[in-house]
Amino acid sequence: MRRHYKTKLHVKRDLMGGMIAIAAGIYLLNKSENAILAWFSIAAGVVLVSLVVYAIFILPALLYRSQSKLKDEYRLEFSDEGIGFQTKQIDANLKWSFYHSWLRDDEFYILFHGNRDVSVIPRRSLTHGDDELLMDMLSRKMGPSETKLK
Repeated sequence: MRRHYKTKLHVKRDLMGGMIAIAAGIYLLNKSENAILAWFSIAAGVVLVSLVVYAIFILPALLYRSQSKLKDEYRLEFSDEGIGFQTKQIDANLKWSFYHSWLRDDEFYILFHGNRDVSVIPRRSLTHGDDELLMDMLSRKMGPSETKLK
């Protein structure tokens, strides 16, 4: 989730913008009589920085702690019909239509199935041949990968 949010939020730009807004607000408080603009700038900067911190640090930790299924070992089986998931608590077969898009970077495959819901498959868990087979299968079933994660 952190990787996903880092690309969607443009973390460096957003943090820099928030810090500049806070600094500009402090400057205006000291050098100008326009306190309303100064406080608005400070508030906007604090909100922007807070949103980035929440999305990158707090939300992923909350999601992980609140979902016990994320702590189990997963066994996956890929086929033309879909993906078979097996854990201590889950035994499910998901059709490819459940997912709407996917990404592949140096470390992971990320399959998207909702606004904030993803399935993450570490590439290190696949052999070299299986890695290429999975990429071909995802391309056939869902189309080309989205833009790579940073």
